[in-house]
Amino acid sequence: MNTLRRVRGRRDDGSATVAMAITFPVVGLLFLALVQAVMVSVARDVAQSAAEEGLRIARARQGTFARGQAAAASFARDEPVLQAPSVTVSGTNTIAVRVTGKAPSLLPGVEITVSKTVRGARERFTTPDSA
Repeated sequence: MNTLRRVRGRRDDGSATVAMAITFPVVGLLFLALVQAVMVSVARDVAQSAAEEGLRIARARQGTFARGQAAAASFARDEPVLQAPSVTVSGTNTIAVRVTGKAPSLLPGVEITVSKTVRGARERFTTPDSA
């Protein structure tokens, strides 16, 4: 009976190594996917905040499209997680600011584009008699 136990024990030799060889890459990929998702989420937040900053400046009473675009671009450039940001401002009574850029990628050659647009009414001075 002692030999039977030894034979069974020998069949299991290396099973932990095989299990680790299978699970370790899967856990590593899950971790990298989580980190990539966080970087994309942060890049989206930066694009959203930059667009809101540009809208705040552009829709003000004395604001211009150029000032709004410069404010959004400056905000986006100050945050390194949004790469190659570009800003467009358009509209007449309703101002739209769109910020587009790329999120950092852990995989070489993979580009993840992030784009956020915000809209708001242009502020204007009115009197109680005017509508």
